[in-house]
Amino acid sequence: MEVVQHLFNIGIVTFVMLITTAWFIHQFVRWPSTSGWLWPWLRLHPWWPVTADHVAEKLLRDTLSPEQYRQLRTFAYLEVPSPGRKDRVYRVPRGPGQVLVVEHGRVMERLCLQPMESLPEADVILMHKLFIEADESTYLATANHFPRSVARW
Repeated sequence: MEVVQHLFNIGIVTFVMLITTAWFIHQFVRWPSTSGWLWPWLRLHPWWPVTADHVAEKLLRDTLSPEQYRQLRTFAYLEVPSPGRKDRVYRVPRGPGQVLVVEHGRVMERLCLQPMESLPEADVILMHKLFIEADESTYLATANHFPRSVARW
């Protein structure tokens, strides 16, 4: 009976440790700065199962400057300077989310612009960057505009 109780206690401790470890891994992967480097790093490997993601991530890395790619990996967003206004920056998120229009360090509005077809995440980031740099006025005319969030930025 004592052995059964001991094994039961070990089982409970093991179960609690597994659940705690899984929770920490889940939180770690969801953290923006972690997801900003972990998933792109995985996508760059030839064994990544989705070829389109692999090719798109390589194209994004090759197109951005090393500093821009580092910023995207570290903060999970890419800041694209406005070609028309010196004080404006477009903050393009990695993954789902709206593009933030930042002026003088403050978020002024949020923009939503999605491709018609499903694209790899890296292609969407590159789409925003190239569209803003090539024709900012058409980008702004095409995007849906939303007021900035109530939260303080």
